[in-house]
Amino acid sequence: MVAQIVAGVWWVSKQAHRIEHLEKQVADNTEWVDQLYADTDKLISFATFTENRWAAAYEEFGYTRQWGMKPVEKNNE
Repeated sequence: MVAQIVAGVWWVSKQAHRIEHLEKQVADNTEWVDQLYADTDKLISFATFTENRWAAAYEEFGYTRQWGMKPVEKNNE
């Protein structure tokens, strides 16, 4: 009976350690996910700026803009 109690305490201790490790891992992964969302927002912002800035060139080459929807400025010379 003593051996079963010792084994039970050891098993519970091992599970507690595993849960603690997994909680830390989830917290670390949450930080990475937050950073990825921030990077994605920055990338979309850059794509929008670039496509708006070079809209005429994109249109000239038949590129369909995904992000920047500013109308193409035409020179009326």
